[in-house]
Amino acid sequence: MLHSQGLVSVLILPGIVSWLACSSPTHAADQLPAVVEFNRDIRPIFSDSCYQCHGPDSTQRKAELRLDQRKHLYGERQGQPLIRPQRPADSLLWQRLTSADADERMPPADAARQLKPRERALIRKWIEQGAVWQPHWAFVPPRAGQVPKIESTAHVANPIDAFVLQRLRASTLKPSPAASRQTLIRRVTLDLTGLPPTPDEVQRFLSDTTPSAYETIVDRLLRSPRYG
Repeated sequence: MLHSQGLVSVLILPGIVSWLACSSPTHAADQLPAVVEFNRDIRPIFSDSCYQCHGPDSTQRKAELRLDQRKHLYGERQGQPLIRPQRPADSLLWQRLTSADADERMPPADAARQLKPRERALIRKWIEQGAVWQPHWAFVPPRAGQVPKIESTAHVANPIDAFVLQRLRASTLKPSPAASRQTLIRRVTLDLTGLPPTPDEVQRFLSDTTPSAYETIVDRLLRSPRYG
């Protein structure tokens, strides 16, 4: 049996994340994380902007440089370290990313995708913090994160809620009011079956005042031939 609180978080979390991305004030969106992580913050930048010429495709690779491999990223080029941890100014990678010479600057001027100011800032901060490498996330054993300590528990029904509330506060946002029961049954029914609830199903849910009312709805929907 799937607990209702956990299911609620699983169902609504992607929507919350998307909403945060669209609703956060500009200044919050431009803020850099306290700790820049290679997999979360840097690898996507390299993948989108650099791997076409410096990635795994040997037919497109330029200068025999691979930014997807640790030995290349921390190696030397032209007698200079590509990355010198904690010293971006002495890192050839950073010099090429910020060069005033159009022939030296990377990505090149004719590249389809150019780095955004925030992406450059992330790379600089990553180098300043030691340029810690991480293997691809698919090969990193998962580990439980530390649940944020939240003073008010009014909006925290499970550990996932604590992470969501922490992110909201960091963006100077407040949680939305609790959804009505009519909205809850409509959301979960659409999520699990792709169809809206019938008027009879809504009425039965509204009439069920037991603490497990929502869980009962979820269990019923998971048994439905329409589920999945």
